Amino acid sequence: MYGFVSYPIARKAVGRALCFGFALATLAPVAVHAGDNSVDTTFAVGGVQPGWRRAFVGGGGFADERIVAAARAPDGGYVLAGSRAGGGAGALIFLAKFRPDGTDDATFGGSAATGNAGTGRVLKDAYLSSVKDMTIDAQGRIVVVGATPGALGQSDFGVVRFNANGTDDTSFAGDGGTGVAFDEDAANNRVNDTPSSVTTMPDGSIFVAGVVQDRNSSGATTDVGVVKLKANGSIDTSFGAYNTGTMNYCLAQCANVTSVARVVYDAPRDRLLIGGDYAVGGTNTDWFIATQTLSGSIYSSQTSYAIDLGGASAYQLAYMTDFIVQADGKPVALGWANDVNTHVVPVLLRRQSNSAAEDTSFGNTSGRGLMVLPTIDAIYYGVAVDSRKRLVLAGEFPAYSSGIVTRLNADGSVDTSFNGTGSPSGYMAQASGGQSAYKTAFKRVFFDAGRPVLAGEAPDSHTGTTDYDLIVTRLQSDLIFANNLE
Repeated sequence: MYGFVSYPIARKAVGRALCFGFALATLAPVAVHAGDNSVDTTFAVGGVQPGWRRAFVGGGGFADERIVAAARAPDGGYVLAGSRAGGGAGALIFLAKFRPDGTDDATFGGSAATGNAGTGRVLKDAYLSSVKDMTIDAQGRIVVVGATPGALGQSDFGVVRFNANGTDDTSFAGDGGTGVAFDEDAANNRVNDTPSSVTTMPDGSIFVAGVVQDRNSSGATTDVGVVKLKANGSIDTSFGAYNTGTMNYCLAQCANVTSVARVVYDAPRDRLLIGGDYAVGGTNTDWFIATQTLSGSIYSSQTSYAIDLGGASAYQLAYMTDFIVQADGKPVALGWANDVNTHVVPVLLRRQSNSAAEDTSFGNTSGRGLMVLPTIDAIYYGVAVDSRKRLVLAGEFPAYSSGIVTRLNADGSVDTSFNGTGSPSGYMAQASGGQSAYKTAFKRVFFDAGRPVLAGEAPDSHTGTTDYDLIVTRLQSDLIFANNLE
């Protein structure tokens, strides 16, 4: 079974500086600070370790379930989405749902034929070769995206929708799933399309974004591809170019898009935003943010951001891991870059709401809206913003196999009130034998009445990375709410 321990990750004045030339962050096993970083023990009260839950498929032996997404449902429950090897194309969709108190939602599950009806779990073969992302629409329906085999052995965008109770939504594309190909030319151009992220509009429309790779006689190019689906699963041809329902967001460097971190629909401003990274050269990658106003022109505005932290050489790698839009419309990008010594440095970028300019009131880099975090070699995968515009970052510290959480103030400075030190708080799951799991990583974070909900993965082993399960925990909050509403 799993439990969590929490401790601050403090920076030492000395470390392996003789070998690496910088001060390492170290873990200090001290008493848990009774603050916002403490695990909320009102979550999953009846468990072996109150404050945590794990999710796996019974009878699966040592099969791995790996986290891909997590979200809060309209009924207040938590839905975790994962991937498990198997199925006709190589990947199974795994869904788990918990009530707000941490118990399994017995109203959620697959059919009796699959053996998981009413278990709070779904294991679905939707003929996907990969499972990449999940979101929940305003009606509570669960939308999952991943790659699916297309023509000539190339991949297409695969989109699958479930009802709020986890059953197949046959009102979507006739059987619950559909595929979309970006084959704009002849089929023998062998376009390879891989979705990365999904978002929805209030009317149930779906946007899916990913990387489109075209391997034709002119050579290989990669671009950002976006498709809009109607609520019934058909392509919405009112979106995009040439009445296709699809659109390529082509930067000046569009032949070198590396990945798409997130697509976000910003409802108050009726616009679509996409964040990711692209290759500037063989040894340098930077970030991009594309903005599409849906009520106006079909053409998007894109801006590139060089996250070069190691001096003028501009050889640093920079990868975006998450992308959100604050309530005030300001986009925030999270990721990491290599410093001059090739160590990973966590970074955040915030730009102004309605322009390409960076928000220079944010961060610690002069003249830029850039925040460079101090803990070297920490990787943050998820970011969320609370009602006070404070940013909570969730990720892992690989050197200590620990999940970590940091909170920042609205201006990007580290919030020292989070755990009393200002350093990241570390969390380690337990294996079923009672020992600390070999590795813990948080990949997603969202809020429930001001309380950060952290979703990730950890192996059920204290000696190696075997038998991964999905894990979820909830932290306390210093905010006061009525009726559980933020």
